[in-house]
Amino acid sequence: MLIEAVNHPILCRFPGGEIRMEPGKPVDLPKARALRLLDKAPGKVRMIEPTIAVGSLISWTRVDGSVQTGVVDLIHVDDTGTRWAFVTIGEGWAAVNMKFVRRVEGK
Repeated sequence: MLIEAVNHPILCRFPGGEIRMEPGKPVDLPKARALRLLDKAPGKVRMIEPTIAVGSLISWTRVDGSVQTGVVDLIHVDDTGTRWAFVTIGEGWAAVNMKFVRRVEGK
């Protein structure tokens, strides 16, 4: 689940380490952990609905400057917190860092 701080940055301590949360910078947490944080810190954190989800048509600019589009098959968060979209492109697929994608409007 995507969670962000509401008014000011906060530091959350979990058994696996600390996470600094800031307004406007959602953090993807496991659902159980996110629900517990929402329960323990009402008014300090909030859930963000993802704007890009499975089935969304997205686009991104490749290293060579060309723009690529594809349909999201899976969203994955790795152990560093980076969000990846696994995307169908024609008959192939790609893994794209979500910070480089945008949703194609109307899709």
